[in-house]
Amino acid sequence: MTPRRHMMLGLLFLAAIGILSYYTLFKTDFSLFEEKQEITVFAEDARGLRKGAPVLYAGVRWGKVTSVVPDIERPRAERVEVKLTLDKPIRLFADHEVIIESASVLGGVQLGIDPGTLSEGEIATDQPLVATSAPDVLAALGQVVEENREPLRNAIAGIEQVVNTLNGTEGTFGVLLNDEDVANNLSAAIEAIEGTFENAEALTEELRGGQGTIGKLIYDTELYDKLEVFVDDIDAAAKSAQQLLTDAREGEGVLAALIYDSEITQRVKNAIASVESATAKIDSGEGTVARLINDGKIADQIESTLAMFQDPEGTIGKLFTDPEIYDGIQQIVADVADATTALREQRGALGMLFYDTTVRDELIRAVQVLTGSLEEQREAAPIATFLSTVFIGF
Repeated sequence: MTPRRHMMLGLLFLAAIGILSYYTLFKTDFSLFEEKQEITVFAEDARGLRKGAPVLYAGVRWGKVTSVVPDIERPRAERVEVKLTLDKPIRLFADHEVIIESASVLGGVQLGIDPGTLSEGEIATDQPLVATSAPDVLAALGQVVEENREPLRNAIAGIEQVVNTLNGTEGTFGVLLNDEDVANNLSAAIEAIEGTFENAEALTEELRGGQGTIGKLIYDTELYDKLEVFVDDIDAAAKSAQQLLTDAREGEGVLAALIYDSEITQRVKNAIASVESATAKIDSGEGTVARLINDGKIADQIESTLAMFQDPEGTIGKLFTDPEIYDGIQQIVADVADATTALREQRGALGMLFYDTTVRDELIRAVQVLTGSLEEQREAAPIATFLSTVFIGF
């Protein structure tokens, strides 16, 4: 191989390396085999959009801006012509949007394409598109600040006043931050709250352990069963009451008779009328009950009778107040108790008479013998009378 050919081969190699380095360093979206698509977009204001700015399709980087050229001869809405080169062809629908927007808060502008909704129908992409400009965040913020300069100044002054108040001892928060006594009270309150939470935690542990009434209600199955039985009883009582009302509506039972029977209703009315009549008589002073309620003399007599009971010198008063009479009554009761006990224990003649069957049988036989003797004497009495009459003459 000649030196000329060596030099040509080296130059070719260097050219290939240079081209590869250029497209690697400066043309990151370079591709030799993928199908490109070029689209023209018109906008009213480019908002700083420049050549090489990224193009986003549905939020995905899909190409770049190849040129931005103003054309003041076109209508106002189309006075900036923007040409795009897309990595792959795109699909657009009738409700699509093309927006020139900020790339980030720190700066930069990009062009975004929202393809729209499939149901709105697909449109051709070989016709120029129209882009709108999204408002600049920083500019909008500056405009808001400019329009509200005085309220913002007042707000800052208010914040400064609040800070001064907090640094002093005026106001609630200033006292809380700077008064040592209030700080101690607040610390004590926090400790009390912590103690309350500790008590609540202990109570929760007791509940989990089934201690106490609430714990038993939650975890004691026996108590739960009793409560369930109680609820079932209430349910049964409610059903019975409902059945009673149903029977009453259907005209069955005593309740239905009380509600729908005109005769019983009339009797109730008559009873109420009788009560009203009796009450009227009592109010008018007629009858014994009225005299008991309204007659002052009877009240005086009752009071006098009660005074007799309370008078220690009277018979009834002594009966209630004299300890000797009380002791005598107690002695009589004790003697009666002893006598009753003696009878039950068969002590004495009466005890043997009441409880000893042998003595009782002998007493019955004696009474029978006595009764027989009396019968015989009664039967012999006429004969004796006759004989005495006969022998009197002699």
